[in-house]
Amino acid sequence: MKLDKFTWAVIGVVAVLLVAAVVTVNATGGSGVETLEYRTADEPETPVYNAFLALERGDLSMARAQYSKRVLEGIGEMRGYDPFSGRVGNPGHRRLRVTRVAIDPNDPNRAAVTVIQDNYSRGGPFGTGNTWSREFILEVVREDGAWKLNTEEYFY
Repeated sequence: MKLDKFTWAVIGVVAVLLVAAVVTVNATGGSGVETLEYRTADEPETPVYNAFLALERGDLSMARAQYSKRVLEGIGEMRGYDPFSGRVGNPGHRRLRVTRVAIDPNDPNRAAVTVIQDNYSRGGPFGTGNTWSREFILEVVREDGAWKLNTEEYFY
């Protein structure tokens, strides 16, 4: 049985795709999940990023450290409700993107950080899922020499 040129072309394309898949899996370790680290830079977006990551990981003490005294005192006044209690991380199902940072021209110790939170959920009859995003602005302030979230946002 002799194969025509079209069949050989299809076999060639499949072989190239197979080799590319093997190389990709070996290069990334097969996990597809990057290891994220807390940021240390003295930038307005640092506490936003760190709070989001800490809440994703369930690291509540790190999450609390990202918020201003005003926000933490407000939590204490809620009489029994602590938005940090009972949090369980949800790694891999959400992503936070900082899209804009604007330092207040009248107060260099205050800034607005615009972020987009992308959410992913699995499901559907064929294993598809949903992706949705929400954009919001968070206020941050310099407090005790570091930027702190000054907004009651807990990235639910």
